[in-house]
Amino acid sequence: MTATTPIRWGILGPGSIAQSFAGGVAASRTGKLVAIGARNPAKPGLAESFPGARILDGYDALLADPDIDAFYISIPHPGHAQWAIKAAEAGKHVLCEKPLALTAFEADAMMHAARKAGTFLGEAFMYRLHPQTLKLVDLIRSGVIGDIRMIKSSFGFAMPGFMPQHRLYANDLAGGGILDVGGYPVSMVRLIAGAALGQPFAEPDKVVGTAHLGQSGVDEWASALLHFPGGIVAEVSCSISLNQDNVLRVLGTKGRIEVPDFWFAGGNRDVGLGRIDIIAFTGARQTISVDEKRHVYSFEVDAAGE
Repeated sequence: MTATTPIRWGILGPGSIAQSFAGGVAASRTGKLVAIGARNPAKPGLAESFPGARILDGYDALLADPDIDAFYISIPHPGHAQWAIKAAEAGKHVLCEKPLALTAFEADAMMHAARKAGTFLGEAFMYRLHPQTLKLVDLIRSGVIGDIRMIKSSFGFAMPGFMPQHRLYANDLAGGGILDVGGYPVSMVRLIAGAALGQPFAEPDKVVGTAHLGQSGVDEWASALLHFPGGIVAEVSCSISLNQDNVLRVLGTKGRIEVPDFWFAGGNRDVGLGRIDIIAFTGARQTISVDEKRHVYSFEVDAAGE
């Protein structure tokens, strides 16, 4: 991209998360939404959901479009690897919704294809690039709550009853909470542990976990403990059939940090307004407001574009 030439985006799959990403492209400094690849291009309301974008018939049409520089992949999980590899082979950059892949083998194949083609491949955790996250990392590194000992992170919601037709309850579509939202708390505790250890992120040296499998065989709620070098212990949980408070808690030797509704920077899916609470053991509380009015998804668009 140059100062006058935006990255031209195509979206693979027109679901609700794709609409949020489209809003991020519109609010970005570097991107322009060009087209949507849909298997049902005549679906009522589709064009209205993506104003200004061409609606193409099928995913292959998006691959073949010469006016597209980069793909955002938001189709169900089992298709991520296949279409990311096809996009790389077509010379397109790829930002793929989480999970990047279903297995390490798939992820390795995707990275190999991108390296071979000389294209970008990224996993779309939009919160990682928000100013609230950058501020949180700075606070951890500053030692404001002392040495980090424990981290608690969750992302859970309750679907309106068992819905066997929904992708979240479908085993063949890689449903369940771990693959859908479990990556958020896990990536977060790795980020915080890394900041505490002076690294971009940390790898756990021990992981134990458990989950409840519902009637369709997918994990409906799950929890895990991760141990990191330096004695940092993290507790993560996720769910699709249980509401959780979704508050990030970081406990140190001098106090704790709490960040409510972290994943959408304050609970709003599209506009990132949030706060970080620093609580000393004396009970003294300091609230840092993160008054960022840019679209939550615009930051990952610009990071990929730059």
